Amino acid sequence: MAQNLVLVRCGRGSLHPAWIDRGKQRDWDVRLVPYQEVVPAQEGEYTVGDVIRGPKWAGIREALRAWDGWRDYEYVWMPDDDIFVSHDTISRLFEVARRTKLDLFAPALHEGSYYAHFITMRCRGFVGRWTGFVEIMVPGFSRAALERLAPTLDLSETGWGWGLDSVWPKLLDYRNVGIVDATPVVHTRPVGQMRDPELSTRVLAESDKLLAEYDCRQTHVSFGAFDEQGAGVDLSPEALLARLVAGYEYLWEQDPRLLAWLADYQRPEEGWPEYPTAGTPE
Repeated sequence: MAQNLVLVRCGRGSLHPAWIDRGKQRDWDVRLVPYQEVVPAQEGEYTVGDVIRGPKWAGIREALRAWDGWRDYEYVWMPDDDIFVSHDTISRLFEVARRTKLDLFAPALHEGSYYAHFITMRCRGFVGRWTGFVEIMVPGFSRAALERLAPTLDLSETGWGWGLDSVWPKLLDYRNVGIVDATPVVHTRPVGQMRDPELSTRVLAESDKLLAEYDCRQTHVSFGAFDEQGAGVDLSPEALLARLVAGYEYLWEQDPRLLAWLADYQRPEEGWPEYPTAGTPE
């Protein structure tokens, strides 16, 4: 049995068939959580769960309750179905997460992606960063973290999950949360577009309520950096900021406001986790 699981909430237009190179070994299984009927898999490619109508996190919540098999895996990655990613990138993502002992993580978004938050974009020059935010678009979890965080899915009555990506790092004390820049994926669809104004209002209100209840915010901070082996890169706050500015040059060249936002977010605050020593594997 594989060590890792890719759990995909998907429809008929899902890109997941392109993620698997037939005949190539992998240490991850794929299980679909469809919201509509999908094309059956060829033998050995992936398994298909029951159709569960509704938005992503409502379906994931019901799937985790109905199927206990996810507890047999060391890590579980839950990408949206409009993500373009290679077989080897998925394997490397799990390996870096394991070496770094990440509990909550995500691959960075490739430079060609649609995105909502700059911190989720690939920062060139890093293997990965310990961060205060992992977006609900492509989150991954250690089994222990998922067992701890799964009950929070009940907090999203809409099933859209907005706000949970700020609650989760807070519940983990902002420790062992990271974005892996060395494994970029492409988000292929525009973000933040809802056709139903009433639903949009409800989803935003739900997010605001969650942030207020848990006394948290979108913490778009990179606390430190780690290398391919999961060891911390020794950087002062000033050196880290300089590396971030250089790595995000392609973004702030498009929108210079990013430089001010980056400097503001990176201003040290009391209670921040200390890296690299606190996150360096034994």
